[in-house]
Amino acid sequence: MAPTTMRMEVDFPAPFGPRKPQTDRAGTVKDTRSTARTRPNRLTMACASIMTWDARREGNRDGRRIVPGQAGIHSTLARSAMSPTSRTELHGGDPAMLLEEIGDGIGVVDRGGELIWMNHRLEALDAETMRRFCDCCAALMAELAADGTGRRTHLRTFKAGERTWEAAITPLVPEGGAAATRVVGVLHDVTARQRVLDRVDAIDAAGADLLALDAKSIGPLNVAERLRLIEDKVVSSMERLFGAREFEVRLLDAASQRLELVTSRGIEPLPPGRFLHATPEGNGISGRVASSGEAYLCRDAEHDPAYVAGLAGARASMTVPLLFNEKVVGTLNVESRQPARFDEEDMLCLELFGRYVAMALNILDMLVVERYTTNQRVSGTLRDEIAAPISSIRTAVADLKRDPDVPPQAIAELERAIASVESRVRGATGGPQTVLGVDRVDRSRGTDPDIAGRRIAVLDDEAPVRDAVGMVLAEAGATVDRFESSEEGCAAIERAAAAGAPYDVVISDVRMPGRNGYEVFRVTKQGCTRTQVILMTGFGYDPNHSIVRSTQEGLHCFLFKPFQAQQLVDEVRKAVAEWKGERPMSEGR
Repeated sequence: MAPTTMRMEVDFPAPFGPRKPQTDRAGTVKDTRSTARTRPNRLTMACASIMTWDARREGNRDGRRIVPGQAGIHSTLARSAMSPTSRTELHGGDPAMLLEEIGDGIGVVDRGGELIWMNHRLEALDAETMRRFCDCCAALMAELAADGTGRRTHLRTFKAGERTWEAAITPLVPEGGAAATRVVGVLHDVTARQRVLDRVDAIDAAGADLLALDAKSIGPLNVAERLRLIEDKVVSSMERLFGAREFEVRLLDAASQRLELVTSRGIEPLPPGRFLHATPEGNGISGRVASSGEAYLCRDAEHDPAYVAGLAGARASMTVPLLFNEKVVGTLNVESRQPARFDEEDMLCLELFGRYVAMALNILDMLVVERYTTNQRVSGTLRDEIAAPISSIRTAVADLKRDPDVPPQAIAELERAIASVESRVRGATGGPQTVLGVDRVDRSRGTDPDIAGRRIAVLDDEAPVRDAVGMVLAEAGATVDRFESSEEGCAAIERAAAAGAPYDVVISDVRMPGRNGYEVFRVTKQGCTRTQVILMTGFGYDPNHSIVRSTQEGLHCFLFKPFQAQQLVDEVRKAVAEWKGERPMSEGR
C-alpha cells in the first residue's frame, strides 16, 4: 500500500522557503500552489516534519505547531560561522538569514531521494543538477543504512551539463540515535577547480610522454635527433595544453649567466651579438625570471617596461622559470597578440609543465655527457693498453737494425707500419680534438674538382681539429681561412659578405668562447643565404642546442667529432653543390 502523503503549511523566517521545493525522479520540478499566507515560505513534504522537534520548546502560534526550520537544521553551522560578538548583534531570525546568504545551495533530501526543503540558491539551479544532487543524497543514505555509519560529512562529486559540483552531505540523525532518514547537503560549484585538476592531469600525461626516453626509443637516434624528438613533443604539448603557437625556451649557461635560446616558435630570435642574461634589470622579463626564479605575468606588453620586444605585435606574455631540483636552469616564455590572453591559472600550469621540460633537457644532457666521458675513459684505456706492445715492437726493430742479415728495406717498412699504427691510435683515442683517417683520404687525383678554388672558413678553438680540417681541404684545392676565435671568424664572414665575395662554406664548432655555433650560423646566413654551414660537435655535445636550431633554419649538416676526414670531404662537396644548385661532379664515381 502506498504511503499516505500529508501536506502541511509551515512558517519560516523570511526570505526562506522555495516556491518550488520538490523535484521528481525525472528531474522536473513539481508545481505547488502558493497562497498569500505562506508565499514564499511553503514546504511540501511526505511526512509530518523535517526533523524531530519539541512542540513545548517551539510553542504555538495561531494555534498551529511550528517546525523549527533552518535554525534547527543548521544551528551548528550558524554558531560556527559567527563570533560570539556578532551573534549578539543579530536578531532572532539571523541563523536562517545566514543560510540563505551562503553562496552554496543547501537542501534536505529524504531516503526516497525527494528534495523536501532547499534554499533559494539551490532552487535557482536547473532540474538536472537538482536531480543529480538528490541521487547522490539517496545513494549515500543507502550506503549508510548498509554499513551503519553515523553522523559525519561525506563528499560526492558529479557533473551536470558543463559544470562540476561537489556535495557535502551529512545525515540528520534523530534524537535517541535512530537511523537517519534524511540528509542535509551543501552543493558547491567546483567547475573552476575541476578544470584546473583536469589541466594538471593533462600536463602530467604530457610530461610523462616527454620523459619517455627509454633505450628502445632513443637508442638508434643521435643527439641532435633526440633533441629534435623532445622539441617536437614540447611544441605539440604547448599547442594542445595552452593553445600557444608563439613561445621560446632558453637555457641558462651557469658560467656566463647567459640565457641561450634552445628552441623558438613564432618569435624572432635576437639579432646576432645581442644576448639576454639572468639579471633583474636590462634583460627583459626572461632575465628577471631567470634571476629571481619567480614567474611573471605580463597582461599589457605595450605598457610594461620590463617587456622586451619578441613576438611582433605582442600584447601579452607569461614567462616561467625552468626549475630542476629547485634550481633555475632556464626560462619558458609564451606570448600572444591578444591583450590579457593569460591569467594566473595559465601561469601556474605553465610552471608545472616547465618542470617537465627542464627534466627532459637535463636527462638529454646527462646522456650526452655520459657518452662524452665514457668515450674519453675508453680512449685513455685503449691508448695505455696499446702503448706497451708498440714500445716492445720498437725495441725489437732496434735489435733487427743491428742484425746485418736483415735488409734495410724491411726495417724501413716495419718503421712505417709502426708509425701508421701510432698515428691511428692517436686519432682513435684523441677524442673530439682530432680528425680520423687524414692519411687515408684519396689523393690519387690531386685536387678535388668540386672543392678546388672554393673559399672556406674554419672556426674552432681546438688547434688540432682546426689545423687538420684546414689541411685536408687545402690539399683538396680550397682556399682555407682558419680562425681560433668565433668573434674573429664572424667578423671575417661579415666583411667577406659585405665585399661581395662571401665564403662558399663555413665550418664551425658549436661550442666556442664568445659566440656559439648557432650564432655563427645566423651571422653567415644574414651575410649570404647561399653560403653553406657545417657545424661540428664533440661526441654530440651541444649545450646550446645550436644544431637543432640551425637545422630548422637551413643548416647543411653537422659532424660529430671525431669524424673521418673522408666524411668531411664528402660533406664539403655536397655543400658546394648546394651553393651552385647542382650535383657534385664526383658523385657516383
